[in-house]
Amino acid sequence: MQHKEGSLDHILSAINIVDLIGEETTLKKRGKNYMGLCPFHEENTPSFSVSEEKQVYHCFSCKRSGNALTFIEETKNLSRGEAIRELAERAGVDYVPGKKNPNQKYLDINREALEFFKVNLNHTKSGQTAYDYLLNRGFKKETLQTFELGLAPDKKDSLYRALKDKETLESDMSDLGLIGATDAPYDVFKDRIMFPLQNEAGEVVGFSGRIYKKGVKTAKYMNSPTTPVFEKNRVLYNIHRSEKAIKETGRVVIFEGFMDVMAAYEADVKEGVAVMGTALSLTHIQMLRKHTDNVVLAFDGDQAGQDAAKRFISDLKKSGFNVFVTSLENGKDPDEYIRENGAKAFKKLIDNAPSAVEFLYKLHFESTNTSRITELEALKKRIFKLIAPLSSTQQDYFLNRLSKDLGVEKMSLEEDFKQKRKAEAPTYRQIEKVEITDKFKRAERAFIHYFLKDEYYSRKFRREFDAVSYIDKAARDIQLEIFEYYDFNRHTCIVPSLFIEKLHSTQQQYFDKYIDYENYPYHEDEFEDLIRVMREYIRRNHIKSLKKQLEEATSIDAKIRLRKKIDAIIKEVNYAKRKNHSRTR
Repeated sequence: MQHKEGSLDHILSAINIVDLIGEETTLKKRGKNYMGLCPFHEENTPSFSVSEEKQVYHCFSCKRSGNALTFIEETKNLSRGEAIRELAERAGVDYVPGKKNPNQKYLDINREALEFFKVNLNHTKSGQTAYDYLLNRGFKKETLQTFELGLAPDKKDSLYRALKDKETLESDMSDLGLIGATDAPYDVFKDRIMFPLQNEAGEVVGFSGRIYKKGVKTAKYMNSPTTPVFEKNRVLYNIHRSEKAIKETGRVVIFEGFMDVMAAYEADVKEGVAVMGTALSLTHIQMLRKHTDNVVLAFDGDQAGQDAAKRFISDLKKSGFNVFVTSLENGKDPDEYIRENGAKAFKKLIDNAPSAVEFLYKLHFESTNTSRITELEALKKRIFKLIAPLSSTQQDYFLNRLSKDLGVEKMSLEEDFKQKRKAEAPTYRQIEKVEITDKFKRAERAFIHYFLKDEYYSRKFRREFDAVSYIDKAARDIQLEIFEYYDFNRHTCIVPSLFIEKLHSTQQQYFDKYIDYENYPYHEDEFEDLIRVMREYIRRNHIKSLKKQLEEATSIDAKIRLRKKIDAIIKEVNYAKRKNHSRTR
């Protein structure tokens, strides 16, 4: 197959993966493939297989797999761009990127702004007060440099003038939320310690400014607004710096604050990240999933921290993560805990973090007055609901624990638990086949073709359908894999043959059976039809939900209101159905 000169495919075709990996570990031919000791983990018996024919590798023990590009990325801890350049140099090929990042000018301006803030904190008299504040908080100079902290001066337009001297356009500064304008341009961030917000590649996409002087009556933190390069629900603070530590420890620790991340870093917990806000977005979850299945929540010990932990546990458990939660008593935050108890104690706290179920059990128990029979019964229901999805062994453990904590016979708890599960067991009845099911499955498969073809279609779909709705889980999982690729490789195209290699075997089987990206008859009109089909599905699901609410409604007013909603949506569905001439019908 001919590849475009200088393209990624051209570079990969010029590399022999057996030679490349053979420099890291000894490979011996066995049948069609080569076997050796895995370079990603310690082992005595070779379980690492390399296919010269397919130019891919797979470890049967640690499950690492990929091609020459991913091997260079992971063994040398390089970014995607750095790995491509190294392979290109090895192959003697001049790499020609597929597309130039149209937002590069914004990233360059943010970097210039950060350098300005850093100089002001570290090398000016006016920055000394903020610098001393950070040192008095216990941070080392090296940590301030590592995290690239800066200071926005307490002046009207000093950043504006500094960037103007570099011939930066006012419109670009405004687009990035760095300046505002009434009669004259002014700096948005003033007299605040500046934390750079960076993407996975380490590029500065935005800023968060923190007050540091006592008695200042304003918001503690001020973040960049949504810009061409920044959305707060697409950024995890410190993710680019923590990647290596996450890989080494097999876990990520999520904190509430930037300074908690920094303090933990000094305590040798370098796998920490922070979320801006009180909720995880789908992008956050996809980003975390790329690195690990294990999450430790290290939130403040106050009520707000516990409430945030419960929300995060729910979102993470639904996405299949193993979740653990540290317990910080007396309302302390991680930064305070480290200052008072030391790095060793904090690291031990993280290493021994109880599971999310144990955390919630303790939370439920401590918030209950067990001397009151009504509260005791409510506690039992909460605990039973909590342990219902667990294995029999785990259920037995928690029933034992509840028996000891309440001072009641375990046998009676087991009987209550059994009765509750029996009462909640679903009853099944045969339902009439709905005619739209096949149409929807075909639509979902069609979407995958368009998403593979161009990121444009992926963006268009996600702008309209922010919630995850699906008929076929296999199709949904492949769609999410595509979205994740675009999230971490913005403005690049998917190479389908390489993308397929990264899928799980069941996903590859689905791909082989239903997806024919090379011969698919792409057409813009059809994509619009598919969007309409998805709208119809969302509306029908909405009707189903409203009908359930209608059945459960107890007041006449509520029933009338719900009936009106249902009638309005049915009219929309009928109108859309008359207009929908998609071949997916």
